[in-house]
Amino acid sequence: MPTMTDVPTAPTASKPDLSPVQIWRCRSSSCKAWVRAELAAGAKPSCPLCQGEMIRGIKHLPKLVTKVKAQKKKADVVPW
Repeated sequence: MPTMTDVPTAPTASKPDLSPVQIWRCRSSSCKAWVRAELAAGAKPSCPLCQGEMIRGIKHLPKLVTKVKAQKKKADVVPW
């Protein structure tokens, strides 16, 4: 019978750095909706799922990465 030390494990992936992030979460105990405060629709958003009231809170989340598209370079332009 194999023991826990005999069972191969998957390689451990590095965990992302977590930081405290302000969020809005639904006040209803039956609803699990939440949104980052920086992405909220307004100063006092309503729940996107049940349209109920939302309250402020904090979650520890990975940092939000925003990707910026690189501008295309024009090869035909001759600098003066």
